[in-house]
Amino acid sequence: MSNPCKKRRFVSHGGDVWGFSRKYGIPIDNVLDFSAPINFLGASPKAVEAIKSVAQKVKFYPDPDPRELKSEIAEYVGGIEPNNVIIGNGSIEPIYMIADFFAPDFEAIIPVPSFSEYEKATLRVHGSPIFSKLQEDFSMNMESIKKATNEKTRIIFICNPHSPSGKLYSRDNILELTEFCDKKNIVVCVDENYMEFTELGPKTTVSGYVENYKNLFVIKSLSKFFGMPGVRFGFGIANKNFICELQDVRQPWSINLLAVFATRAALKDTEFISKTKKTIAAEKTHLVELLNSISCFQVFPSVTNFLLVKIIDKRISSTMLREKLAKEGILIRDCSTFVGLDNSYFRVTVRSFDQNNLLIDNLRKEIKKII
Repeated sequence: MSNPCKKRRFVSHGGDVWGFSRKYGIPIDNVLDFSAPINFLGASPKAVEAIKSVAQKVKFYPDPDPRELKSEIAEYVGGIEPNNVIIGNGSIEPIYMIADFFAPDFEAIIPVPSFSEYEKATLRVHGSPIFSKLQEDFSMNMESIKKATNEKTRIIFICNPHSPSGKLYSRDNILELTEFCDKKNIVVCVDENYMEFTELGPKTTVSGYVENYKNLFVIKSLSKFFGMPGVRFGFGIANKNFICELQDVRQPWSINLLAVFATRAALKDTEFISKTKKTIAAEKTHLVELLNSISCFQVFPSVTNFLLVKIIDKRISSTMLREKLAKEGILIRDCSTFVGLDNSYFRVTVRSFDQNNLLIDNLRKEIKKII
C-alpha cells in the first residue's frame, strides 16, 4: 500500500530496516545495515540488563524530573552541572525544541549537506531554512555563514562531527562563530551525536562552554555510539537560564521509563565504551583500505564510524548501487537525498571484519556488471 503522506523531498533516513524488510521481503534479522551510523556491536550489555530488571515498572508513569539521570549525564559529559541538562526523546526532540522556542517567524542557517531534520524542524513551525554550502572538503565557510545572518536569524545548526562526511570541526571555529552570534541574539546549535567516536572528542566538544555563552546549545544522544536508537534518548546542554526557558516548550513525559534506566547503565559501562572505540577504529582502517582498492571510489577522511564515498565513474550512481545491493540484503545510504549532494555519493557504516568484506565483495561484483 502506498503512503499518501509521503513527501517528495523528505525521504527515510538511514536505518529504515523495517521498511527495507517489508519492501524486499527479507526478515529484519537478516538485513545487513550499512546505512545507519549505529555502533555495530549493539547496545551496552549493562543497558540491556537494566531494561530487563525494570520491565515490571512500566506500570508507572516515568519520573517527570529524573534528577539522578541528569546528575549522571553531567558527570559523564564533564564540566557541566545537572541543571545545564534538558532531556529528550532522542536528539530529535532537542532539535525540534529549539525550533519551537523561536517559532514562528525566524530564519535558521544550515550548512549543507547536513541532517535533514534541521530543515524539517524549522519548516514545521513556519520558520525559514537558509542553506550555506560547505566547501568541497566539507569544511565550513565561516565568512559565508556569517554573511548569511540577518535580523531574522535565530539559529545556526552545526553538525560536529559532520554528517554525512565524518569531518571534525575545531573547537576554536565553533566558539568563534558562537561569539559572533552572541552579539546578534543567534543560538548556535551544535549536534555532537558522533563526538564519542573520535579520540579528539574531549578536545573538541563545546559542551563545557555553555555557561560562558548564553547562546550555545549542544545536543547529544545514545543512539549512535551506544547502539540504542530504539530506546530513543538524547539530551541538550545549555546555560542554566536557557534550559529553564526551553522547559516551557518541552513535551511532558517524552522520556519513557526504560530509556531512563538504560541510559544510566550505559553511561557507566566503561568496558563497553573502551571496546567500542578500539574495535571501530581497527575495523574502520580495514574498511577504508578495502574501499580505496576500488578504483572508481574516493573515500573521504572520517573521525566517525561511517565513511562517505564519492563515485568517480559516471556510469555508476549511488541509487543504482543501493538497489543492486538491496537484492542481496545489504542496505547502504544513498546520499542523493542530502541537500548539496547528488547520486555520486553514498555512505557506509563500519561493521565487523567479515561484514565489511562481504560489502566490498558485493560492491565489486555489481560494479563489474556495470562497467
